[in-house]
Amino acid sequence: MPRFMADHMVGKTCKWMRIMGYDTLYPQCKTDTEILKRCIEEDRILLTRDYEFYRRYSKSIFLDSPDFKLQIKQIAGMFPPKRNLFFSRCPMCNSLLEGINSDVMPPEFSAVKLRFSTVKYCKYCNKYYWNGTHYLKILLEIDSILKG
Repeated sequence: MPRFMADHMVGKTCKWMRIMGYDTLYPQCKTDTEILKRCIEEDRILLTRDYEFYRRYSKSIFLDSPDFKLQIKQIAGMFPPKRNLFFSRCPMCNSLLEGINSDVMPPEFSAVKLRFSTVKYCKYCNKYYWNGTHYLKILLEIDSILKG
C-alpha cells in the first residue's frame, strides 16, 4: 500500500486516512520545500489542495473538493482501503497500534477494563483505543463516505 504525506491544508483528511489504515504523515516542517524533500526521501504521495504545490511534485494528488469526505472518497477511489487495516494506526501520530491486555491500563480506565479484555495502545502518544460506541459511529461514517 502506498504511503502518503498530507499537507497543512488537509489535516482532517489525514486523521481519517490514518483511521482507515493508510500510512499518512502530517508535516512537522514549515515549508513546502521541506515537505517535498520528505516525500522524495520516503517515497510518499503528496496530498494537497494547493494546485501550485501539486504541480511541483509528480507523485501528488490534487484533492478537488474542500470537503474531507469527498477527499477521502477521491483517494479511496485510487487506492481502495483494506478493511483489515482500519483502526490499526494512531490517528494522532500515525504509528501502528499494539494490541494489549486491558489489565495493564491505569486505574482511571477501570470501566474500560471491565468491558474489554484487549485494547489498542499507541506507545508514542501513550493513548488507548477500544471498540466502544464511537467505533461503530466511525465505521458507519466510513461506509457512508465510501458509498456516498
